[in-house]
Amino acid sequence: MTTFQDLDDFFDDSLPLPVGGKWYRIPAPDAEVGLLCQRLMHASLAAEQGEAVDDPKLTALAEVVLTDDEERDLYQRVLGPVFDELRADGVSWPKIQHVGATALVWVAAGKDAAAKMWASGGMGEAPAPNRATRRAAAAKSTRSRGSGTTTTRTTASQRKAAPSRGKTS
Repeated sequence: MTTFQDLDDFFDDSLPLPVGGKWYRIPAPDAEVGLLCQRLMHASLAAEQGEAVDDPKLTALAEVVLTDDEERDLYQRVLGPVFDELRADGVSWPKIQHVGATALVWVAAGKDAAAKMWASGGMGEAPAPNRATRRAAAAKSTRSRGSGTTTTRTTASQRKAAPSRGKTS
């Protein structure tokens, strides 16, 4: 018979984030907030892709622009006690927004997605290219069958020092 180790012995359900040289540990939200974050993420992704959403609750969420009070309330719910800690430490509102948005992405999509959000500095990720753009990019980057070399980036000084082969980069 298989026995399971207590989840609390190995599962970290918090998100540690550094701000201004201090680490803040955002606790996992309760199920209500977690489900709200997932619905918000699903609705915003669907709206961004121009997709119709069958669920009336999601349709309403996709069309809603949060007021300042609603945004602050969402961040308070997602960040829990860390929201007050950030404010007490004098962290600026744009940084609190970024911490809150990162935590929201963490709750809705996991730590890898949150890490991308965090690293973006609040700019989000570039939208995925459409099929025509992907095909054009693939055609440009595909090597010919006989090519045994790869493309590398050269600096201006490297180009000046290298003998000309009739091509310019």
